[in-house]
Amino acid sequence: MSSLITLTSIKSMSDRIKNGDLSPLELVEACLERIEKFDSSLDAFITVLEERARQDAKIAEKQIKEGLYTGPLHGIPFSIKDVIYAEEVKCTAGSRIMSDYVSKINATSVAKMKMAGAILIGTNNTHEFACGITNVNPHYGSSRNPWNTSRLSGGSSGGSAVAVASGMVPVSLATDTSGSIRVPSSLCGVVGLKPTYGRVSKYGIVDLAPSLDHVGCITRSAWDAAAILEIIAGHDPADPGSINKKVPHYTRIIEARKRKISVGVPKEYFFDYLQPEVWKVFQNFIDIIKSTEIASVSDVGIPGTDKIYESWRPIRLGESAEIHSEWLQKRPQDYGDDVRKMLQKGMAVSAVNYIQAHKFRKELRNAFMKTLKNVDALAVPTTIMTAPGFDEPSVNVGGKIFEIYQALSRNTIGFASTGLPAASIPAGLTNDNMPVGVQIIAAPFEEERILSVAYAYERVNDSLTKFMPLLH
Repeated sequence: MSSLITLTSIKSMSDRIKNGDLSPLELVEACLERIEKFDSSLDAFITVLEERARQDAKIAEKQIKEGLYTGPLHGIPFSIKDVIYAEEVKCTAGSRIMSDYVSKINATSVAKMKMAGAILIGTNNTHEFACGITNVNPHYGSSRNPWNTSRLSGGSSGGSAVAVASGMVPVSLATDTSGSIRVPSSLCGVVGLKPTYGRVSKYGIVDLAPSLDHVGCITRSAWDAAAILEIIAGHDPADPGSINKKVPHYTRIIEARKRKISVGVPKEYFFDYLQPEVWKVFQNFIDIIKSTEIASVSDVGIPGTDKIYESWRPIRLGESAEIHSEWLQKRPQDYGDDVRKMLQKGMAVSAVNYIQAHKFRKELRNAFMKTLKNVDALAVPTTIMTAPGFDEPSVNVGGKIFEIYQALSRNTIGFASTGLPAASIPAGLTNDNMPVGVQIIAAPFEEERILSVAYAYERVNDSLTKFMPLLH
C-alpha cells in the first residue's frame, strides 16, 4: 500500500474502506510509514501510538467486515494537538511542566471521534501551552513547514497542520484562541476550521484563555472538515460554554447546495497591510468564485475594526496569566522565554483593561452581525504574509514593521474574540511555492455557509492535488 493514500481526502479513504478496497490497518500503516519517514525532519508529533493504533485498526476492520460500519470516519486515523486529553495518553501541552502527565479522561471531542470509529494515532507538537503562534518549542523541537523546512509552520497548532499537510494523518483535532488553527493551516496549505464558540465542547483541553478557546479541526478538504464537524459538534453538559443547538448534516448540505452565496469583502482593516503576492492570490480567489458563479461578491463596511486588537489582547493575556499564575510563581524557570514573558505581560493587565476588552468585543461582534445580515459570508486573507523564516523576529509588510506574532494573527484575532465561525482554505501559491490561505467567516452556527463556499471553490480549484508539498 502506497503511503500516498494518506494525501487523499477522508471521503476517498472512507469510500474505499466501506467498499472493502482499503483496510483500516493498511491506512494506519501508511500513516505510520510517513511519520517514520518525515517526522524527524518536521517535528509534527510529540507522541505516536503505534501499537494502540494497530490494535484499534484491527478492531475497526473486524467491525466493518461484520457489517457494523458506523460512517465515514470508521477506520480513519486521526491525531490531536497535544493540549487535548485522550485517556491513558501523555498530554504534555508542549511544556516541561506537564512532560509526565498522562490523562485519565478523553476530551469530549476525542470521545466522539472514537465513537465514530476513528483511530487515534498520536499527539501533535504545539507551541508551549498553545501560548504562541510560531510553534518554536524549546522543549520538543519546532515544527517545520513541509513546503520549505527553513520556514515556520505557524502555531500554536503547527504540528497538526504539518502532520496533515505532509500526509502523516488525514485529520487532526486542534484548538484556536487567536488563530491557532487558521494561521498554520494557511501557512501549510490545508483547511483549518474554527467553529462558532460553543459549537464544539472544550471539555478535556488544557485551557489557554477560556472565553476565547475553540476546538476545531485541520483537514485536507472542506468535505472532510464538514464530516468531522458533524461528529464533534453538539451540546455537552460538561462544558459550561457549550450551546444546545441542533447539529446539521453538513456534508449533505454542502453537496446539495445550489444557491449562489453572497460574500462580502470588508473595506477596513484586513487589507491595510498585505504582501503583494497574498493580495494577488486573494484577488484570484475572488475572481474564481465570481466567474464560476459560486458566489456574488460585494464590498462591505464594518465599523469598529480599529478596536480588534483591544477586543482581544487584554482577554487573551489576562486569562492566560490567571491560569498559569501558580506555576509562574513557583516554576518560572520551566517555561520557555517567550511564553514566560507573555504570561508576565498578562499579569500586568488591569481589571479596567479586561472589562473594556469585553465591551469592545461585544461592539465588534454586533458590527460583524449587522453586516452578516446582508451577506452570507465574509472573505479576507487569513494571514497578511506567507510563512516567515525561523530567524525573523519581525517583518516589514506594506511599509510597517510587525512582530511575527502580531503579523501572523492580525487577520484572525477578531474572529476569536467575537466567537464567529471561520475557516482558512488554501487558495494559491506564491512564486517561491509557499501557500496562501483565504479566510471565510459567517454568522454564529452558520458553518455550512463557510463550508459550502470552500467545498465549491476547491472543486474548481483542484485543491487536493495542487496543495501537496514535495517531501524527500
